[in-house]
Amino acid sequence: MFEKKLIKDKTKIKRLIGLMVYVLLACGVILICKPIYLLSMLIVLVPPTVITFLWLKKSRFKIFIFSIFSAIIFAPPIELVARLADAWDVQSILPRPFGIMPLENILFAFLNFFWVLSFYEYFVDRDRKKNVSKKFKYLVGLYCVMAVMIFSLYFYNHNFVTLNYCVLSVPILILPSLIIFYSHPHLLKKTILPTLFFAIIFFVYEATSLIIGNWWWPGEYLVNLNLLGHRFPLDDVVIWYFLSTPTLIGGYEFFMDDGK
Repeated sequence: MFEKKLIKDKTKIKRLIGLMVYVLLACGVILICKPIYLLSMLIVLVPPTVITFLWLKKSRFKIFIFSIFSAIIFAPPIELVARLADAWDVQSILPRPFGIMPLENILFAFLNFFWVLSFYEYFVDRDRKKNVSKKFKYLVGLYCVMAVMIFSLYFYNHNFVTLNYCVLSVPILILPSLIIFYSHPHLLKKTILPTLFFAIIFFVYEATSLIIGNWWWPGEYLVNLNLLGHRFPLDDVVIWYFLSTPTLIGGYEFFMDDGK
């Protein structure tokens, strides 16, 4: 039993390193070739996402359902609010709903949910067979209420939903994570490896996208850093790198998985 576990752990370590190496090499390729944003996502993010998902045996359905519902219902209103506030923008070739929402970022959101959760299940949560929690319907309900509120306020007076990056993070990330991890503190330690891994992935891909003009930050931020002559807000590092991944995993465990 110990030998099997040791072999399995070695395999996971090799696969973890392989994912990191692939992203670094892929980012090197797009740094040289400078493809459009949509193509860069397909090159850098899709292959490791699909591979990680295929390593799973028992959790695929839950991860796909959680990711697709989150991308379709949750991501669009958040993208709308972020664009109204000029929190971020990207190179876009697809039609923009309302004239401002890049559809490419909805795909990016899906890949973000999908890869992070596939990674979490494979490397941390042991890909155990568990039924979909009955609480998932409440999360879908919350998504729908939030979407209706944001789009209704947008049509009434879009100034009501023009929130800056930090204010937007409070109801979307900070409050949910405080509630989830206060009630399930044991989950927090399970988010450490995914958070550190994806902080590196996000930084490498984001920095590369910034340099080649796929991604930029046009708004107002608490702290602006300089990355090779480009604005790089510290707000983004804290909110996306170190808050979004734990909140996503905590939400998945609380509403979709078993919370253990």
